Amino acid sequence: MTLDEVVPHPRYRMCHARGISAPPTAVWNELVQVTMSALPLGYALESIRLLPARLAGRRHQPLAGRTFLDVTPIPVLFCRPPQVVISAGLSQAWRLLGGPAPPRLDAAALRAWSQPGWIKVAMEFRVEPTAAGTRLSTETRVTATDPRTRRLFAPYWFFIRPASSAIRREVLRVAGDRAESPRTPPGPTANA
Repeated sequence: MTLDEVVPHPRYRMCHARGISAPPTAVWNELVQVTMSALPLGYALESIRLLPARLAGRRHQPLAGRTFLDVTPIPVLFCRPPQVVISAGLSQAWRLLGGPAPPRLDAAALRAWSQPGWIKVAMEFRVEPTAAGTRLSTETRVTATDPRTRRLFAPYWFFIRPASSAIRREVLRVAGDRAESPRTPPGPTANA
């Protein structure tokens, strides 16, 4: 599956990539294990995003210990380890409390969705082998279902895009750094 099968003609798009001196499987393993506590900027910004809902009495699971992919407000739609993971869904992110819970849709239903008042969001992380190791890339696509929603979403995107971009780069950095410097499992103790 590709993003073209989910959000083929985005109004907004951002892409980031990083070369990593490690095999694709190691990069994939680190990517899917990146927790929010490993992302200081992402953790702070996600906490701010959830603050209005918390103040309104809505409960959310704690962020620490949860993976970035689990915390993302759009569900994982497709995953083919160790190559690609795509999260995609509907959102009303510009609303202070995030709007009503959207229906969960498959790729075809999301692509066909035309009810006004929503944005379609798709985010991909792709792991590709290179001569030097691995290329880890991410792309995010957004499009509105109608002109009014596009106008409502535009200021939100202008404000949130730099932070969202920084979080994507932080995920690439953490996954890449960890894949290049794998943590060594504890060995036998000296007393054994």
